[in-house]
Amino acid sequence: MFFDMGSTLVFDRGFAYFLSKNLFETLEENTGRKFSSQEILDAWSKTNIHGEEIETWDLARSMFLLRYLGLTPTPQLVELAYKAVLKSYVEGFELDSDALETLARVKEMGFKLGIITNVGSYEIVKDRLAEVGLIRYVDVLVASQAVIWKKPHRKIFEWSCFLANVSPAEAIHVGDDPKADIEGAKNAGLRAIQVLKKASAKSPIADAWVYSVIEVPRVLEEWLSTGYIR
Repeated sequence: MFFDMGSTLVFDRGFAYFLSKNLFETLEENTGRKFSSQEILDAWSKTNIHGEEIETWDLARSMFLLRYLGLTPTPQLVELAYKAVLKSYVEGFELDSDALETLARVKEMGFKLGIITNVGSYEIVKDRLAEVGLIRYVDVLVASQAVIWKKPHRKIFEWSCFLANVSPAEAIHVGDDPKADIEGAKNAGLRAIQVLKKASAKSPIADAWVYSVIEVPRVLEEWLSTGYIR
């Protein structure tokens, strides 16, 4: 069983704000240049150089951000900018209050548990899961930065199933995004549960819908009792 990380287990509490703030401070201190929040965010928006299907490592995005701001991406400055980006992830996202209990209950039910997330830095996800006490429940962590492909591409779901040693038909994905999580999972042959709390729209093709992740164990119990899953 797989969970999406962003907007399902954690929520954005101002990533863009912290990104512009941390980069502003880093660049002012180390280059003497002052950039507006809009300049920084506009530059950041251009750094997804591999497009929508393939992930760009945040280290590479830091390099391109500096260049788009008219700076030379020296190794020293790139490292500082990258640290500012990672710090922004930590400050800009918070754990859903129901995440810990949900994952614990799912593991108690005997499910193998994985995380599939679109993110440009595998390490920050691993560290955040450890920091909030979730890592002990996770059997497989798949970040798009590590496997290249981003949701909704079917390859990230297929590779996740391979790493978890399950077939897509045996797997369930829990997420909020109608396209990336639900359509992506269904196209790859997984069942899908949509979390509506932060969803942009309700997907008509999900196998079940819940408002919060805390309701997921109930759905699993119903599916087990009816033989929908084994």
